[in-house]
Amino acid sequence: MRQLMLAHPQNSLEKQLLNLFHSSDLPLHFNHKGNKQFTNYQRISLIIIFRRENKSIRDFIDWLKESKWFSWLGLKKIPKKSTFHDWLDLFDIRLIKELIDSSVDKSNLKVTAIDGSGIETNFKSSYFKKRLNDFGVKTKSSYHKLDIIVDVYGKKQILNYSFLLKNRHDSYVAKKLLKKIKFERCKILADKGYPDYEFIEQAKLKQNNFISPPKNYGEKCRQDNLKRIRKYTNFDANKQIYRRRVIVESVFSSLKRKQHLNLRSRLCNMKKKEMGWHILLYNIRRNIEFNGKTIEENLTFFYAILEFKLLRTEPLNA
Repeated sequence: MRQLMLAHPQNSLEKQLLNLFHSSDLPLHFNHKGNKQFTNYQRISLIIIFRRENKSIRDFIDWLKESKWFSWLGLKKIPKKSTFHDWLDLFDIRLIKELIDSSVDKSNLKVTAIDGSGIETNFKSSYFKKRLNDFGVKTKSSYHKLDIIVDVYGKKQILNYSFLLKNRHDSYVAKKLLKKIKFERCKILADKGYPDYEFIEQAKLKQNNFISPPKNYGEKCRQDNLKRIRKYTNFDANKQIYRRRVIVESVFSSLKRKQHLNLRSRLCNMKKKEMGWHILLYNIRRNIEFNGKTIEENLTFFYAILEFKLLRTEPLNA
């Protein structure tokens, strides 16, 4: 750990990697005896850089030989392809989510948004596609389901997420995500895909306010009229804030376009880990972009926060 404290970061990404490793409280080595050629800081840093470069393991190792990260990270030698693949399987989902939680800035958390989207995968069975073409059946692109909760007024980081290998409705995933949230006294924005009234009651358990536009059932509505009226009233009182819900769509666009989010892994557990590393990389990118803003941009953001200073003091709507 002393070697990391004395190291001087060469760029903004290395600075964020150092802060992430120190906040995670991980040991420098998992083993007390044996081979210690690579530290956990070097392993985590190389995996995040590997996800950023979006290369195969073989191409990434060849690229690493010519890059400056060899000296910046203090590597003694270049890891082999099999060694790097073992690193990808070394860190479990629980540890990756702890790293994600350490990378999130929750100092100005007031309004969040929840939504889901499909994530494509690069691994497709060519034989299965050939057999479907022989029978005249159109092949569909295989994808998985990703649901996220985003801070819409802070650094627009991903606070929590759910990744499923099969398609499930947004309401099914929201019931699990709302139970896992740790923040309080915050507003949660959602679209019409979350019509269940239980979300409002479930969010109130942690003093949060769930806001979604009411669904038009027409004459076939059998819901409680009192709950429906309360939902209308809550949505009308927060129409100005609800405009920020589109930020969650921008986060999905940044994941898919800038990080080229097409899962390369074949096994189910490796796909979940790969998704977690991409979420962690996105949060690190947001920290770098936010810290690199000019003073005028930060003042503009500060004044936007002041517009909603009453969010802490106003009572939660029904």
